[in-house]
Amino acid sequence: MSEEIQQAVQIIRVAYDGIEIAMKVGSGTVEQMKKAVDFLIAILDHEKTMGKTDMRKLLLKGGDLQVLQFATEDMKQVEKMAKKYGILYSVLPDINKKDGMSEIIFHTEAVPRVNMMIQKLKSGRIATFDDYLKNSDEQELEKVMSFLKGQKKGNDNLHTAEAAKAGEALEGLMEKVGLYAMEKKTVSVEDIKENFSLEKEQAQQVVGQLERIGVLAKEDNGQHKVIMDKDAFLNRIRSYKELAQRMQTIAATQSKNLVDITITKKLVLEENDHAVKTRIPGMYGENARYLWINKENAMEIHDGKTILTFLDSDKEYKLYSEDNRVIGTMKGRDLYEGHYDSVAAEVRKRYQEAQRKAAAMNRGKKAPAPKKR
Repeated sequence: MSEEIQQAVQIIRVAYDGIEIAMKVGSGTVEQMKKAVDFLIAILDHEKTMGKTDMRKLLLKGGDLQVLQFATEDMKQVEKMAKKYGILYSVLPDINKKDGMSEIIFHTEAVPRVNMMIQKLKSGRIATFDDYLKNSDEQELEKVMSFLKGQKKGNDNLHTAEAAKAGEALEGLMEKVGLYAMEKKTVSVEDIKENFSLEKEQAQQVVGQLERIGVLAKEDNGQHKVIMDKDAFLNRIRSYKELAQRMQTIAATQSKNLVDITITKKLVLEENDHAVKTRIPGMYGENARYLWINKENAMEIHDGKTILTFLDSDKEYKLYSEDNRVIGTMKGRDLYEGHYDSVAAEVRKRYQEAQRKAAAMNRGKKAPAPKKR
């Protein structure tokens, strides 16, 4: 009995970026659990470089996390159902390519909904994070860990010549993929992966960036439709390169924790030759606060309806009142996670809906009447 009690309370606790990661040792050794924590931290570091917060949000919930294992070919269906059932999850790296399976990690509170997914899929199983690591191919696990640590190291050395070349490679790839998409009119991640001999993650990154700057619009069937002409695309890419170069320069001299954000023009209150004043999303009425964005660090996308810019996670930003009095400060990380993180997806969703309505009108169909306010 004493051994069972000792097992139950044997927990590894690690503080990371304001989060306490707690893992029960269970049947594994302390060393195995330390390895699991190291792996989670590596994923968190990687998600931060990608501007994602899925794993962070899961860990902030506290309690246990579970893993859903399913056939890799069902990935799109799993993502679609997870969205439908409101399940917060993070896709785990594939550390056993031979078994034909993929995994997502989710909070225990979603187990009933995940069981519904398994019934619909007619396959899949719920496992622990420990099971996920034990099922790994040792070489694949080492390869993934090296990649994740390499990403962090690369983030810590953004000013190096090697990192600069990597950034230029992505920008060049975006241009090549964009021109290819112009010819095809519609492309998919798999299409880009095959035609440009890329890893799936690379293809997703390129397509995601083209979607973010308004070149592609994702459709319900997983395809990405081209929504601008070639001249507009080349101008957009040129502006994107200038912004990316500006971000890299700032990262080299000031901070390496930059995250890009989108701001709808409806939030713009005023502007001058050098900057634009925007209301911070989620702050209204008497609680409204405003942020001045340097125009040098921004570009317009979505036919001028949206601003693409970035925040420095470590910087203290001044918050202004409507009459331009400084009435507080907030860290870039808190601004991003509390006010801008979910806005980007919503902006893209509204833009895509507008594109669909415009296309319907062009085909001679009547678009739905606007809602009365």
